Amino acid sequence: MFWKEPAGLKSLNVSAKVGITLFLIIAGIGYLLGFANILLTYSPVVQKPGMSMEDIRISFYGARGTTVLEASIDGTMKEYFQSENEYQELKLWLTNGASEADFASVQPVFESSCVMCHSSESEVAGVVTESYQSVEPLLAQDTGKSISRLVALSHTHVLATLPIIFLLALVFSFTLYNEKLKAVVIGFSFLAILFDIGSWWLAKAAAGAAPLVILGGVSLAVSFGAYVVLSLIDLLFKKKKA
Repeated sequence: MFWKEPAGLKSLNVSAKVGITLFLIIAGIGYLLGFANILLTYSPVVQKPGMSMEDIRISFYGARGTTVLEASIDGTMKEYFQSENEYQELKLWLTNGASEADFASVQPVFESSCVMCHSSESEVAGVVTESYQSVEPLLAQDTGKSISRLVALSHTHVLATLPIIFLLALVFSFTLYNEKLKAVVIGFSFLAILFDIGSWWLAKAAAGAAPLVILGGVSLAVSFGAYVVLSLIDLLFKKKKA
C-alpha cells in the first residue's frame, strides 16, 4: 500500500503535484505573515523600532512598576490619542494619583481618544473608559496578559496550528527521506507547538523567561521551514522510486 511503501511525491500525477506544491508554498507564506503579525503586535509596546526582549517581557509578565492604564497608553495605545496634549494630560493625572476627584479633568480625553473603542457598547478587549468606576480596574498593577487571555490565545493557537502541522506532516510522510529523519522532523514539529504555547505561560510567570517565547516561535518556524523545503525538494528534484 502507498502509505506503507511511499514512492515519493515526484511519482504523483500532475494535478496532485500542483495541489501539493501550492499548498506548501501558501502554508509557508501564511507562516511568514504570522511573523509579520507578531512584529506589528508586540513592537509598539515600548515605543521603539523593532521588537525587543523588553516588548515580550512587558506583554506577558507586565510592567510591574506601573498600572495597566499607564503601560497601555505608553505602549500600544499611544498612537490613538488625538493629540500629544491629550496624552500628556492623562499622564499628569496618573502621576498625580489618578483620583476620582480629578477624573473630570481627563474625562474629555477618554471621550475623544478612547470611548470610540472602549464604550459600554463596543467594549473592545473587555475595557470600558466611560466613567471613573469603569477606569478604576485599569489602575491596578500591570501584570501582563491575563490568565483568561492566555487561555483564549492558547486555545486558538492550538486549533489553528495543529491541522496545518498535521497536513504538512502527512505530505512529508510520503516523501523518500529516511524514516528516522521523518520521525524526528514530525515529532519535533508537534512538540514545537507545545513549546511555543508553554513559553507564553512561563513568560507570564517569570520575567526572565521572555527569551523562551522567541525560542518557541523559532522552533515552530523551523518545523514549517523543514516541512516546506524538504517536501518541495522531494516533489521537484528527487528521482521517482522504481
